[in-house]
Amino acid sequence: MEWWQNFFDEITGQIMFHDEAWQQAEQSCDALIALLGLAPPAKILDLACGPGRFAIPLAQRGFHLVGLDISEVYLNQARAKAQEQGLQIELVHGDMRAIPFENKFDAVINLSTSFGYFEREEDHLTVLKEVHKCLKPGGRFLLELQNRDWLIRNFRPRNWQEYPNFFVLEESTMNFERNRVDSRWIVLKGAERKEYTLSLRVFTLAELLGLFAQAGLNVLGCYGGLRGEPWSLEAKRLAIVAERASL
Repeated sequence: MEWWQNFFDEITGQIMFHDEAWQQAEQSCDALIALLGLAPPAKILDLACGPGRFAIPLAQRGFHLVGLDISEVYLNQARAKAQEQGLQIELVHGDMRAIPFENKFDAVINLSTSFGYFEREEDHLTVLKEVHKCLKPGGRFLLELQNRDWLIRNFRPRNWQEYPNFFVLEESTMNFERNRVDSRWIVLKGAERKEYTLSLRVFTLAELLGLFAQAGLNVLGCYGGLRGEPWSLEAKRLAIVAERASL
């Protein structure tokens, strides 16, 4: 069993999708739309949508949203939020290596380092080929994730975070042979203790550009974040905008 198959639950959701993270998503949406060159009612697939942190504010702006995620817990949270706000968002339980759509979307977004989960190297290329398949001709893809170069320069093997009802100790190691960050999250809530493990493939920009080319995605620009900042080794984030080409 791979780590992501039992990692995503209510506790890790509270860690990743706290109030500030929702606010940041809302504040980034207009820049994201501009980066993709979209206008309502374009159809967008939010790939690894989680509880709808980006899907909901995009739907509020008049876009037609479909969200796909492996976690039923997060999909149920997204359904509840969408219903609460009277939004029509199609939410699909699925694996990003087998996207159940073809030639459907004007844009696909994969945000907040939701790429690089798989143990097999070929699976990451499979994801990008699936993105190509579900885009309309000329459709755009936005991948946004942590910049590997920034991560290496600022790597912290141990980190404490305090949340309203619990503490999290994160212990990480950088595996340079496999280009992966292996982490353990120890969650302390009163007398309770729970551990989670995760292993994330981190890519150089050159590696990602190579994968995009193999998948038939023509890169239009590389940026240091969703606001279109210039990319550099010092940028904390990396955002790549690509367009579907003919394979």
